[in-house]
Amino acid sequence: MNSELIGQAVVLPTAADRIDAAVLGWCRWYTRDLPEQVATGRIAELASDLHEQRAFAAETGGPGASRAIVGRMLRGIPADLAWRHARLRRAALTAPRGTFPLALPALAHLATALLIAWGVLVVVRTSASMGSGDWAGAWDLVAAGIVGLAMALLGAVLTAIPRLRWFGALWLAGASYVLIRFGMYTLIASSVTLGEFYTSALAQAILVNRSLAAAGVTFFVAMAAWWLPAARSLWGSKPRRTDVATEPFTEGVGA
Repeated sequence: MNSELIGQAVVLPTAADRIDAAVLGWCRWYTRDLPEQVATGRIAELASDLHEQRAFAAETGGPGASRAIVGRMLRGIPADLAWRHARLRRAALTAPRGTFPLALPALAHLATALLIAWGVLVVVRTSASMGSGDWAGAWDLVAAGIVGLAMALLGAVLTAIPRLRWFGALWLAGASYVLIRFGMYTLIASSVTLGEFYTSALAQAILVNRSLAAAGVTFFVAMAAWWLPAARSLWGSKPRRTDVATEPFTEGVGA
């Protein structure tokens, strides 16, 4: 063992540290789609505010600093979301014509929620059909439903991380192909009514299936291309910014 490590104590995070990390995590979440300089300035202001509040409590000996911080965060959630909406709207109004910085991220999150709901429906229907002994499909359809839902959940998690959301959109593109392309066949195999419809209108059902799968893949690939500039640091160093945002930190917002 290295002698330099002997005698060094392991510093574990305290309850105050965890609370501050949670508050800053909330701030990072609601600023994730904002311009980088605005999000960075907001987080820096909040970190400074937390430090000053902790220092003031330590100097005055006043108890309940953590409780006050949690209370301010909870009371400030509506104001934080209103602040976020205002900044997104400002970005939308100043964006070049033909771009939709306010609508597209919201539409992507809605499409992700619908894709996950569809995957859950496919897996639940398959499980219920197999449990009752009525399953007439192949095992690869069962695997496709489980794998597709897992891909959709992973993509949803990745899209919540600003630097990885473009990669999450690519995962969602793959998940949409698997769940839509094979999920419909899974429901057909687990439903007599859908099976009869599929048999009576084979060409139409195949066309609808492939069109929806192609639309889902195209949409999420487009979102990956839209979000890719946010991850430009993966391909090269970012230019150093000189215009740091200095928006005032309002009472009751963030923490």
